[in-house]
Amino acid sequence: MTSGEGATKLITVRVIGARTNEEARQTARAIANSPLVKTAIHGGDPNWGRLVAVMGRSGSAFSLERAAVRIGGVELFKDGTPYDDRAPAAAVYLKGTDIGVEVDLGTGGSGSSHMWTCDLTAEYVRINAEYRT
Repeated sequence: MTSGEGATKLITVRVIGARTNEEARQTARAIANSPLVKTAIHGGDPNWGRLVAVMGRSGSAFSLERAAVRIGGVELFKDGTPYDDRAPAAAVYLKGTDIGVEVDLGTGGSGSSHMWTCDLTAEYVRINAEYRT
């Protein structure tokens, strides 16, 4: 996929385990708008730490001890434990163009949401640096 302003990947962010749907939406938006997450995905880096950091600063209730991060179904973090040995499988998955990221906020709630975004590429920066408004 090469489309709008240099994007190469469609990313679906799914948030579960939130206290409310609104908190899930708030976290999904924070992840979808995170330049660090978007560049990590573009670069094929299954950086669960960036996702956990956004979850923590999203303003939604969050329990690190019960949270989880999955990239393409590969569980990289759960209940406070990283599974870095699984990163190579997630990195292979990130070579694709249709990417799914799922995080569980660990509150035990039934709130959920999803949001779409795209990767952040050098081409995006180039395109947006070249014109004046």
